[in-house]
Amino acid sequence: MVALAGQVPTAAAGRESFQELDLVRFGEVVGKAGIEITHADRAHEQIERAFYLAAAGRPGPVVVSLAEDLGYERTAHGSVSPQPVPLPAPSPEALRRAADIVRAAKSVAIVAGGGLAPRDGSAILVRLAEHVGAAVYNGWRRFDAFPNPHPQFAGNLPWLPAELTAALRGAEVVLAVGTRMGDFTSLGYTVPGAGQRLVQIDICPDSIVATRGGDVAIVGDAQATCSALLGLLADDPGEPLLVERRRLAALEAGRRYVTRSRLSQRSAPDEVVDVGVAIEALRELLPPEAAITSDAGSFSGYLNRYYRWREPGTFFGSTSGSMGYAVPAAVGVKLADPGRPVVAVADDGGFAMTMSEVHTAVRLGLGGLVFVVFDNGVYGTIKDHQRRKFPGRPIAIDLTSADLAQVASGLGAAGVRVRSDAEFAAACKEAIASPVPTVVQAMTSPAQISAWAD
Repeated sequence: MVALAGQVPTAAAGRESFQELDLVRFGEVVGKAGIEITHADRAHEQIERAFYLAAAGRPGPVVVSLAEDLGYERTAHGSVSPQPVPLPAPSPEALRRAADIVRAAKSVAIVAGGGLAPRDGSAILVRLAEHVGAAVYNGWRRFDAFPNPHPQFAGNLPWLPAELTAALRGAEVVLAVGTRMGDFTSLGYTVPGAGQRLVQIDICPDSIVATRGGDVAIVGDAQATCSALLGLLADDPGEPLLVERRRLAALEAGRRYVTRSRLSQRSAPDEVVDVGVAIEALRELLPPEAAITSDAGSFSGYLNRYYRWREPGTFFGSTSGSMGYAVPAAVGVKLADPGRPVVAVADDGGFAMTMSEVHTAVRLGLGGLVFVVFDNGVYGTIKDHQRRKFPGRPIAIDLTSADLAQVASGLGAAGVRVRSDAEFAAACKEAIASPVPTVVQAMTSPAQISAWAD
């Protein structure tokens, strides 16, 4: 993403003028870079540079600062062309070392991140996982990196019970593909643990954490590197019995995940919607290509546990855990791909932060766009933190429930408030087919906070 931001006139710069901000520094702090257009005749060069930086390495936002007076200037230089972005090639020696380690390992777990190209990268990873016989986990908020219905899929990190992370913690080799192995993905920096070897593949050198003796770091495009690694292993797969044992262990980890993540029974009171049942209803209603955008919040644990992402490029969620993301993100996804269903999933607190963007969806005529709001009248995640750290001392977590369906109607959208599982499923089915954006306000219980409580 390239963000063009207006700056104060050049003559006013550095004088604490109205709304002046160091946009170059701001871009460096919140994004990949900040660029200031200093002369009209250099604008084409600097815009080309901004788009190159945004796409190179690990993609990210670049802020371009444009002083007001420069925006009115004319220039003879108008030609702007996309700059090719080179992909770093993996080191042949590092690839050979990685292949040797994987080939000899008694057990392998793969952690898939966002560095994989959505479709082809996911397909290559599936082939690699099957060939190696590895249990596969998706990293934090990368829930569509590896197809969830695959029999070797062991779960979305990090919110899993100990029995489901056992295959990851017990793996002799952890193969991290296109991920920085941050705090949530690494289970609080405990994976890799003592006795484990890490093979990490990432396009950005700054993201590499495989720095211990015995680890292997490969800087390269995740898709191309996985393809090259698969080629080496295909030429010499290693001991067939060992590969088969790894595959059987991976299938067992996948079986445990399917069994443990299946909804056993309703856990909510009769007069409200059960969040787990609601997520399973969405799973049944939505086609594989449907897009899900998600806020942070206690409801997201149920989304993680009960939804099944079947195709890459279908989950959109901030890795920073921000509230208010789902609604505007859903508008953007729908604009980018009007033909597929898009569902934003949020809670009442997060929805209230950006619900004005429902009007944007109405103004743009975005049908087949559904905003699901789980309304439990409480900041659930914060309540859970307070319960653990300061039991019996809750503060500033209760919300007053508003009629969000009526708010939706006021914004020009369709709105419906539901209080049962059957009403929820029927409302969502109708909303997916509706020619206008729809807000489905599902009244839920404040007791449903931890999706893995059973």
